[in-house]
Amino acid sequence: MNKAIIESYLRNLLGVGLALVTVAMTNAGVASPLDLGAGDWLSVANGLWAAAVPTLLRYINKKDPAFGLVAEVAVAGVSKKLDEATKKASTTKKTTSSTTTKKKTGSGGGGKSGPVAR
Repeated sequence: MNKAIIESYLRNLLGVGLALVTVAMTNAGVASPLDLGAGDWLSVANGLWAAAVPTLLRYINKKDPAFGLVAEVAVAGVSKKLDEATKKASTTKKTTSSTTTKKKTGSGGGGKSGPVAR
């Protein structure tokens, strides 16, 4: 199980939890979640396990490249291409920096090092 799956579930869990508590508070006519009854909390709990459904659907989707069943293959392919591009870029950078020459210029005494007399 990768980190993206867990992060996705936690986002769904937070959204569903906040929505259900808000709706339960509105239906019960209370101003605080602490005032909710046991039945209201059971409804919230049922919604929390249901928050896993979107994440599970994405996980079992064979075509989902983010974290579906093909995600490991997709990640491996993308990682390989990134490594190749990085190597190519670093090789090009080394070649370019070795072929260009930089001239060093010395100071011509134009700078003032002491107080200026007026």
